[in-house]
Amino acid sequence: MLMWGLAQRHGWGCTKSEVAGFRWLRRAAELAVADLEKGKQGMDMGAVKSELVLAIYEVGQSFYRGWGVEKDKEMAVQYFRVAARLGDPDAQQELAFCLLNGKGCKKDKRESAKWYRAAVAQGASDIGLAWIYKDKYQ
Repeated sequence: MLMWGLAQRHGWGCTKSEVAGFRWLRRAAELAVADLEKGKQGMDMGAVKSELVLAIYEVGQSFYRGWGVEKDKEMAVQYFRVAARLGDPDAQQELAFCLLNGKGCKKDKRESAKWYRAAVAQGASDIGLAWIYKDKYQ
């Protein structure tokens, strides 16, 4: 579902439909949550969690960019925050950017630095982010 939603949103090998892509992405996130809650026996929960995190992040991107749904940066920040807490480095970077620039939330440079550092700890580039290591942002 997740990959089909992305394919539809971007028109990869099919007719582009951002609205349909958004519906599939949201459904993928909902089903992954249900699978995690049920703790299906015999399922690799790590794979389920990975799909959930990616689906949540992509739903956030849809809200942020207005792909298949009306732009809502506040809602996007909420989705990015959930995915960031679940450990997704892309979501951590997006959340940090939003916090740094006040996109969909109040500006908070200290929290922004925290999320940038979390993403860097997982291999994201810190080029241009020397400020996140200053004592006042710790």
